[in-house]
Amino acid sequence: MTVDNNILDVSEALDEWLQAVTIKTVTKATVDFEPNNTVVARSQECVVQVAEKEKLNPDTIDWSKEYIMVHSKSAIEISELVEYYSEDFIVTEKAPYRGYGFYEVIAVQTKKPVVSAT
Repeated sequence: MTVDNNILDVSEALDEWLQAVTIKTVTKATVDFEPNNTVVARSQECVVQVAEKEKLNPDTIDWSKEYIMVHSKSAIEISELVEYYSEDFIVTEKAPYRGYGFYEVIAVQTKKPVVSAT
């Protein structure tokens, strides 16, 4: 990853806690007037921790769901799914830390069956 020379690359701080996590990209399309979803999964080294609901946007919190904060040296995008402990979490927020050598996202529990790669 290219890091701005004026900003400190702190991505090595993640190394001790990295674990393989499945990230899924869902592409929605219509084929012959029928909805068709394609799911591509990849394994990505991430640090996953509980997100403190009190620090999230109070106007968007669903208190019945769990939230996780995910850090990675590789990109994770809004609307991608993070599979963690056999549950899917959808990425809803992305922090602007890529200049520091890592990505940070917040994901919310979907409370739906786990999506499989197609």
